[in-house]
Formats: sequence, structure tokens, C-alpha cells
Amino acid sequence: MYPVWEGIKVHSAMYVAIIAVFHVVASHLTVGAAWFNLYVERRAVEEDREELYEYLKKSALGLQVFAYVFGAMAGVGIWQSTTAANPRGISGLIHNFVMFWGSEWYMFMIDVLGIIVYYYTLGRVDRGTHLRLAWILALGGTGTLSLIVGILGFKVSPGQWLDTGDPLDGFFNPTFWPQFFLRIFLMLAITGAWGILIASRMKKGFFARAAVTKWSGVIGLCGLAVSMLITRYWYYPNLPDAAREVIHSKAVPSITFDIIFGAIVLVALGLLFAAASPGRQTTIGAVALFGVLFAGLFGAERTREISRKPDIIAGYMSSNGLVFDGLPARGIADEETALLERGMSGNLPFVPAIADIDISGSEFATLEEAAGHNLVVQQCASCHSVSDQTVIAIGDLRLELRSQSRILIERGATTPEVVKAYITGIGNLPYMHPIVASDEEIEMMVAYLMKMLDEQQDVTTAAAGGAAAAGATDGHR
Repeated sequence: MYPVWEGIKVHSAMYVAIIAVFHVVASHLTVGAAWFNLYVERRAVEEDREELYEYLKKSALGLQVFAYVFGAMAGVGIWQSTTAANPRGISGLIHNFVMFWGSEWYMFMIDVLGIIVYYYTLGRVDRGTHLRLAWILALGGTGTLSLIVGILGFKVSPGQWLDTGDPLDGFFNPTFWPQFFLRIFLMLAITGAWGILIASRMKKGFFARAAVTKWSGVIGLCGLAVSMLITRYWYYPNLPDAAREVIHSKAVPSITFDIIFGAIVLVALGLLFAAASPGRQTTIGAVALFGVLFAGLFGAERTREISRKPDIIAGYMSSNGLVFDGLPARGIADEETALLERGMSGNLPFVPAIADIDISGSEFATLEEAAGHNLVVQQCASCHSVSDQTVIAIGDLRLELRSQSRILIERGATTPEVVKAYITGIGNLPYMHPIVASDEEIEMMVAYLMKMLDEQQDVTTAAAGGAAAAGATDGHR
């Protein structure tokens, strides 16, 4: 086990989500744009259209800066943020798929070197040779995609791996092929928006501008439509029953689906506008289209990640890093049974024994509150805000991720007895595991949660008082 990093103002899960979605846009664009550029270049060669190379130069340069510099930096950021947020989860993936990830990095090197060679050889080598470079770049990006999709799908649907422990069974999991083709066509939608953006930066009188804008809109629309069909009729039906249940539970706020569906409609309208009226497309409209795409992808990626809750690897390791179901084929035993008998305190690194806790100079009034804080952080902090460390306070507004105290208040659990009954019964929810703690530790967790409740109620009371005072002042005026 490792220390728990809750986050700083922003919850650790949100750090991962924001960085990951930016990387998704950039990495998907590298693959989709490579295929689109190949399409444009083939037309340039076959139809002897020299003007299309102007678009290819602008697109390749933009890809180098946006996708291969900032996108690659976001890729490093994913490794850093996931290692901090859930080190044991990422460690489990590395140990299971180390050779796959090594292959993915090799393919990524082809991408990085390929885009540099592609750009700097434009107009410097014969057209046939450069077209072959375009093929290498497109195929290399697709290889990168295929390798990472297997690992992403494994987290949600490990399939036969849970019985065999064989990495190939985990890689070719039930959602591998549907997710692979879903992302291929989604890339075309992202690439359509990119093509529109790059074309909008070309001179208005340039006669290839309208043609590229129209192609981008049509290809983007087709990619968006097919990706939605794959999601509904291939990817979703292949998700485990538990994942589908979580998607339709309170774990996914209803506003998430509003954002996703709203983004789909707006992106479709934007692509349709580009296809129907390419001459009227503007850079501002293209940038706005990218912003809407980001919002929709953020909602979709968060939903995909939440669908495996309460696990980091579905059916094997919970989000708090504990192996709850052993893997005999790999000689791995479950950890929760022993911890239920012995308790967590003193039996896990970074969860100290109660006798070793010193509360002098701390915020805690009792030893029970301090011990309860350690337990709540270990058990719950991967999915919830469990302290003010992950809260952004703007006046009376508190921005936090699934605050435990707010959830308890909303569900009427505001006394020690009800709080205890609630946390000991959360295993009945589809998106929660039972608490792993001894009876004594349960009481300590209740003590800390009551402290959180008192602080939350103080904040609520102060906010209500402030609002009442403002109202009185307005009335006096």
C-alpha cells in the first residue's frame, strides 16, 4: 500500500480527469488527422492538386505543436497524476501489461519521429515517397491506439483474466473490439473539427479552403454518427452488468448525460454547418466547436471511468487499492478478509496503529477522531472529498467532489447511530464496497464523520446567516 493523496483544492480524481481528457483529444487527433491527411494527400497526388499541400503543411505544423508537444506533455501528466492518485492501481496495470505498454511506447516513437519527418520532407522529396510516409504515420498511430485500448477496456471488463490471470485474456477483453472501433470513428469527428480549424486559418480567397472545410464536415459527421451507433449497439451491450447498473445509478450525476447529449447535438450541428456552408466557416466557430467537443468527451470519459466503480480494476481491486477478490492463477490472495479480522490500523502501511497517533497540535479533539480520519481517508478518499483539503471555497460556494458530509446530510444521516447504520450498510449500493474495518474502527470512523458533519453544518449556518443579513440590508435600503 501507498500513502493516499487526496488532492490540493481539486480532488485527485479531477486532476486525472482534466489531464486525461485533454490527452484524449490530442492523442485521438494524432491518429484521426494522420488518416485524414493521408486522404487529402492521396487526392493531391492523384488529381495533381498542388494547392492541397498548403493545407497539409498547416495541419502537420499544428499537430506537432498541439498534439505532439502539449498532448505528449499531458501523457506524462497522466502518469504523474495517476501514480499520485492511485499508485496501486497503476502498479497493477504495469505489472500485468508491461510488455504491452513497452510496445505502445515504441509505436509512439514512430508517431513522434514520423510527424517530424512528415512535416520537414513536405516539398523536399517526391510525392510517392511522401505518401508512403503518410501511410507509416497513420498506421503507427493506429498501432498506439490498439495497444492502449486493450488496457483501458481491461479496467472496466477484465473478462476471463479474473479466472486465468493471463494478460492476453485481459487485453482482448469483452469491450476491446467495440471500444477500438468506437474510438476510430470518434477520432474522425475530432479530426473533422481539426480540419475545419486549420482550413479556417487559410486565406479566404484560397480555393482549397472551402473544399477541405466541406470534406472535414462530412467526414466528421460520418464519424460521429457511426461512433454513436457503436456505443449504443455494440459497446454498451458488452459492458458487464455491474457497469451498466452503475451508469444508471446516482454515481453518475444526471447533468453528466445532459452535457454529453448536448455536446453531441452541438458538434453535429457545427459539422453540418461546415459541410453545408464551408465558405462561411470562421476560426472562432471552429475553436468553439473544439470547446464543445472537450466538454462532451469529459462527460463521456468520466462516465466510462465511473462505470467500473467501486473498483480501480473491476472484480479484482477496489478504488482504495485493496484486493477484494483473490487471483489464484497468479498466486494472489484477497486482502480484505484478513483486514476485517485484524482491523486496518497498524496492519497497513500509512494507517498507523492507534497507540502511535499523536494529536497534540492537531485539529482533532480526540484520539478517536484522528484514527477515524486516517481510516476514512484510506477507505473513501479515492472517490469522495473527505476533508477541506479538496474543497475550493468561493464565498458561500463550496466546490468539492461527492462530499461525504453533504451526502450524509442529504440522506438524513446526522446522528452517530444513523451514520453508523449508513456506513455499515453501504455495501448494498451497486457502486460501493462494504467498509473494511473492525467494530472499534467503525466507531472511530463515525467519530470523524460526525466532526465533518458539525463543520459542514457550521458552514451552512454561516452561509444562511450571511444571506439573511444581505436580505435585511437590501430591505433596509
